[in-house]
Amino acid sequence: MNELRESIRSLGIADPETAVAVHAVTGADPVLLQGPAPLPQRYEQVDGWLMQGFLTPEAPHFAAVDAAPAAALGEEPDAAEDAVLALIVVRPRTVYDLQTGTRLSEADLTALLPRLEAAGLIATAENPLEPDNPFWVFTDRSARFHYAVLRPHLDRWRRGRIADPLWRRNRARFDRYVGRPEFLNLTREWVLGETGAASATRITVPDPRFRQMRTLELAAWDEEGEALALGTVRWRFRMVERQLKRLRYVKRLLGDPPVRLYCVASRFEPAIGEDPDPGLGVVTSSALLATADNETPESTPDGDLHPISRLVGAETRRVG
Repeated sequence: MNELRESIRSLGIADPETAVAVHAVTGADPVLLQGPAPLPQRYEQVDGWLMQGFLTPEAPHFAAVDAAPAAALGEEPDAAEDAVLALIVVRPRTVYDLQTGTRLSEADLTALLPRLEAAGLIATAENPLEPDNPFWVFTDRSARFHYAVLRPHLDRWRRGRIADPLWRRNRARFDRYVGRPEFLNLTREWVLGETGAASATRITVPDPRFRQMRTLELAAWDEEGEALALGTVRWRFRMVERQLKRLRYVKRLLGDPPVRLYCVASRFEPAIGEDPDPGLGVVTSSALLATADNETPESTPDGDLHPISRLVGAETRRVG
């Protein structure tokens, strides 16, 4: 149940965000974990570690992440496969999303997606509100890194002459499309154990009033298809009260089911931690990596939100 958590903890990195970011690139692969620079222990060290290990042609793992899609498929992706993978790395997609973004027919996608899935590049994730229309998500970490960071300027990365400017230009893509998906997967694994749900995924909910779709990163469902929990997740940014209001708004769009709500982030506005709702759990990134005996990383900054052991509700209080 907690395979991802244990794999991230096995890196021996106390800072949760740094551990998640490193694991998002390497997994627990001992080859990728070896490099000229030691594993970063603080998030500001991630840039230098990536530059020395992955982002120049001379780096020991550049060739592996550069060739990851071709290695999985046995040949270079064709134009259609490349377009599909470039869309899925941004966010999970349904077949309809992929049709709109690539202009490929449903028949073309029906033939293409199983090939990418068989290669281990992507997989389906449940879509509880539309069971016959699952989300397609990236599963291969090296290929995900390739499409998130290298692909937008692939020829320039391969020449290796302006690696620093390229990294500054793509730094946000790393956080959004490499680190954040790993953090979301960790959060979903955690909520499965917390709620006893049968599945945890994202959902997109129609909002007729504003004629748009509302997305929640976290939704847990039981075996009968009933919702157990809904949540909003913030990766590397402070969660603001507006996100909690949005979470409650989406809950109302779903008919106000009797579910538990979760806010998951490293830092929160005081109004979230002070919210009196007993059905609200405020969960730090440290809590996601805590073991059953409530052990948490020792490097949590002084004064930051730090979990106090309470198994029901994952409640936190401000300390320090």
